[in-house]
Formats: sequence, structure tokens, C-alpha cells
Amino acid sequence: MELSPKTIEHFRNPKNVGEIENPEGTGDILNPVCGDKTVLYLRIREGVIEDAKFLSFGCAVTIASASVFTEKIKGQRISELLSGTDEGIIRQLISLIEGELGEIPPAKLHCPPATVQVFLEAVSRYLEKEGEAQMSSRIKGLIPKVSEYYQRGEKAEEAV
Repeated sequence: MELSPKTIEHFRNPKNVGEIENPEGTGDILNPVCGDKTVLYLRIREGVIEDAKFLSFGCAVTIASASVFTEKIKGQRISELLSGTDEGIIRQLISLIEGELGEIPPAKLHCPPATVQVFLEAVSRYLEKEGEAQMSSRIKGLIPKVSEYYQRGEKAEEAV
């Protein structure tokens, strides 16, 4: 299993590791495929993600995924990250990671979706606190839809 240079770089020197005191949004996930754990903290002001930090106890791809993702979402408007169809939102968020890391070994394709799920959970909790129950419910509904992306590695390995 060969990792891309970007994956190795983000694993060895991850960005945004740590916690945010009194975050506006938090999420956590225990990856159902491998057991890696990631916690995400968001600082949000007027709908813009000002800061994002994570703690992860997992493999190189899990840590690299969270590192890249937190870098990509900082300064972004939540409304822009979450606009479009359900499928479009999920693809866009996963592509923020995979577009930066490059090719991911089939056995590790479950790592970027877990990062997206923890982000969606954090945003859903934030929206709920802000009184935006309908939007929070929509975002919460995306979390199980991301699960189908966990199967990509298995399908790729079966085709070989």
C-alpha cells in the first residue's frame, strides 16, 4: 500500500491538531470500518468557519484527511459548502480531501468519508444551537448517506 507524498506530509506534519475552547460546533466519529476515532471542533462566526481543529487516533490516511479538510474549510461559508443536491454536497466535501491527497489506496478509501461525516455532525449541532432546526435536520440526514462511500475500497478490491 503506497501513500501519496501529500498524505505522508499531512500525516507527519498535520495541520490544526488540537481543541477549540467553547466551540460553536463539535462532532466525533468512531469509523465503522477500522475503529479510528476523530473529533472535530469548529469556530463559526456569522456563518463562516473561522477555525477548525481536530484530534484523531487513527491511521495515516485518517489523520491526513482531517488535516487537509480542516485547512480547506477555514474561511468558508457554511451555506456555500452545503449548497446543492445531497449527492453533490457529499461529493464536493469528499473531493476537498481526495483532490489534495491524490490517490488513496483502496483499503483506505473509508477514511475521507469519516472526516466528512464528523464535519456534518459538527455543523448540524451548530445549526441546531442557532435555531435552524430544518437545516440542521437536512445536514444530519446527509450523515448516513455518506456511508455508501465506505464501500468504494471494497468494490475496487473485488474488481482486481
